Amino acid sequence: MKILHLCNKVPFPGRDGSSLAMEALIRLEEKAGHEVHVLALNTDKHFVQDPHCPYPGVQLEALPVHVSPNLKGFMRDILHSSSFFASRFYHEEVSIRIAALSREVDLVVLDSLFMAVYKESLGTTPWILRAHNVEHQIWERTLTSSAFGLRKLFTVWQTQKLKQWELGIFREAQVWAISEEDGHYILENGAKTVWTLPCTYQKNGPWKDSGARGAAIYHLGAMDWLPNIQGMQWYLKEVHPLVMAPVTVISKTWPKNLSLPAGIQHLSRLEDGFSFEEHGIFIAPILSGSGMRIKLLEAMVRGKAIVTTSIGAEGLKSAPGILIADNPEDFSQAIHRLLYDATFREEQGRLAMHHARTTFADEVYVEALKNLS
Repeated sequence: MKILHLCNKVPFPGRDGSSLAMEALIRLEEKAGHEVHVLALNTDKHFVQDPHCPYPGVQLEALPVHVSPNLKGFMRDILHSSSFFASRFYHEEVSIRIAALSREVDLVVLDSLFMAVYKESLGTTPWILRAHNVEHQIWERTLTSSAFGLRKLFTVWQTQKLKQWELGIFREAQVWAISEEDGHYILENGAKTVWTLPCTYQKNGPWKDSGARGAAIYHLGAMDWLPNIQGMQWYLKEVHPLVMAPVTVISKTWPKNLSLPAGIQHLSRLEDGFSFEEHGIFIAPILSGSGMRIKLLEAMVRGKAIVTTSIGAEGLKSAPGILIADNPEDFSQAIHRLLYDATFREEQGRLAMHHARTTFADEVYVEALKNLS
């Protein structure tokens, strides 16, 4: 089968949760024997210089576009039915190219809701929505901890528009949901068919077993994404004073308005002296979001002992080896137990790794992707 796979960012190399999930699905399509043409928006926010695809059965086409807010785009997109969050990804030249390519394929995969702004360009070609999240849920959950003001009022307005548009897309789409939790919600809201297809990992890939022998704590996640920032703010204010143990945070950027308290180290790259062998404890203080947290999947595959929240654990199929805590006291107590009980820490890491490697490996899902129709 010939597949046109549309992405709202360049998926190679996988460098954050959404691009890793895109790369995993494209890899599965190729392993299943399909001929895949990826058309990706090479956005100003996530620009990739000289993008290339590592998979021989996949053709990559990356189109440079501007999606960051500016006055002209804001005035054009603010009243769009899909909301400003989605409409900024629409570009006429991209639409024309998608229309031409869709006539040459058997199936179009819209990899993220935001590429649904191009659904009218697909003509009569069948299409599937790959839902990374229930996007409006991310904003609804994020708004609960946002300060009141004009920015919040604007976000509430745009979130309501996004929700109405997203639910409309669900009602006309076949959906590949990334988590069972999202799948249930999407089906209840009128989707034609829903299949849960989580992000997977490749056994010979870069996520190597380093275990939980080391007692150092780390967090890996993009700190330019509001749910990650809010979760880290909560950890630094509410949890860190109860733990007072060093934490290394790996993120390309660090928020300007978020100070680094004593004991918190920021590294912009793994290459800047980070050791997975020394860091056996992974924390994911997540208070909002939707879908599946790919950084937790990575930590599981590496054999780490993990502390996260109920929202953070969504999409991981009730993974053993993960400690779930939703208030500061429980979160700090879970970290303390992992810090000072080495036997327990290593066993948690082994349980998490076994679950990830038997549940989320590419091979578990390749066969199902061979018979697309």
